[in-house]
Amino acid sequence: MADTHLSERLLQSCVAYQREMALLTLDIPPGEAREARFADVLTQTSAAHTPATLDTLDHEVLQRLRAWVLMLHVHATLLPTQQVIQAHQRTTVCVVDGEPIPLRSSFAAMATETRRDRRAAIDAAVCGQLRDLTPLLTEQFRTLGTALESLGYDTAEAFWNAVLPVEPATLQDVATDILAQTEEAYLDLLTWAARRRLRLTPGQLRRHDILALFTFPEYQMYYQPGTVVPALQACLHDLGLDPDVGGRLTWCERLPHFGPPIAVALHIPDEIVVSYAPVQGLQGTEAWANASGRALLWAHTSPDLPAVQRALGDPALLESNAQLFAGLLAEPQWLAHYVGVRVDTNYTAWRCLDRLYRLRRALGRFLYTRYVYTTNTLAGASDAYRDLMMDACHVDYPPEYALLDWDWDYSTLNALRSWSQTAAVVETLQAHFASDWFRDPDAGSWLHEYWASAGAERLEDQRDRLLGRTWDAEVCARSLRPQALA
Repeated sequence: MADTHLSERLLQSCVAYQREMALLTLDIPPGEAREARFADVLTQTSAAHTPATLDTLDHEVLQRLRAWVLMLHVHATLLPTQQVIQAHQRTTVCVVDGEPIPLRSSFAAMATETRRDRRAAIDAAVCGQLRDLTPLLTEQFRTLGTALESLGYDTAEAFWNAVLPVEPATLQDVATDILAQTEEAYLDLLTWAARRRLRLTPGQLRRHDILALFTFPEYQMYYQPGTVVPALQACLHDLGLDPDVGGRLTWCERLPHFGPPIAVALHIPDEIVVSYAPVQGLQGTEAWANASGRALLWAHTSPDLPAVQRALGDPALLESNAQLFAGLLAEPQWLAHYVGVRVDTNYTAWRCLDRLYRLRRALGRFLYTRYVYTTNTLAGASDAYRDLMMDACHVDYPPEYALLDWDWDYSTLNALRSWSQTAAVVETLQAHFASDWFRDPDAGSWLHEYWASAGAERLEDQRDRLLGRTWDAEVCARSLRPQALA
């Protein structure tokens, strides 16, 4: 009985915490005020629950609550150091040839800069500022180790095995195999793209080059202001789906100062909001489509699912649906039908390279994080970072980025899992409803049923059932095959 009462209290606290965080996101624009309120809510919620009380939560269903409480305390322990890091990033300015460039805007500045020497100068200024940030990032690593020890975990590996849906070690070989099996296709596309856009070979690419490579300026015009939102809503109608999901989902256009598009769950599935500024351009559309995919999954979730499954669903499942819609809104067939745009000859090749780079970068970061956690030291981390990221992306990453790219909470593990689930869903839709499934009401019925019950099943079991076979690196490589180049 005590176990039941404890789990109910924890679940109620979890739902209240998530609602409060969602309201803050909707009500307060990004900046110091929002960060301060987030910190207050996190600290108060963490203080209300002692990890020592979790010993009775041994039932499999309750492991999600246990993991949530443990992560809550880790976040709260890291909070003071992270607040100092955020303040440093917010106030730091890089001066390049007399021009001040805020550190937080430096990546955007490099992405839009066409002069290579200028990009290199900005990158060098950023690296200089990151060297000043290294002691704080190092302290964050030490603080995490201390926090895990206080929770009773001798190693980081033991902690992540306890709180993540999948043990990281089980995906290390898969990650390495995916890199090997996509190597040739990726290098062919990267060589073509780097020569075409930057007049460089892959061996010459630096981090600032890769930022400029993926700006896709010629494709921004595909997504004109005022076209994307009604286009997706028309698509949902064609699928036989209500864009508002019977009043559960609110599409809320906000002023730009509220930040990028975001989906927030005030209560799953009854109160879901997509908050967004006017949508335009390739990157803006992708961000909005990601938020829309998350919101649709939440709003279609069956209320009959246990509350713990609704409140603490697998983050990879949510990310998978975000990827599904981001990919859909970039599909040539979808663009032609709903936006009236005909893509150019090499559009699909650019999209394939974009997907391959993102996945390979995530895998490189995952393997680098595995190195840090299994060695349990930052000694040699910079060299390992450069080597692993070069193997993954064929881009020279400055060692100053090593601690910034350390994936401390293993979000890249969920990125890999979400990619595999998205590929399984797309393959299923295309096999049953053809390539233009997004116009078929039967496909809409399939999606509705999938969204309603997806949270009830382990993602890996669901993925393999959809595929009709065990997912592996070869399956992943086939789903990322490149298109012919013009």
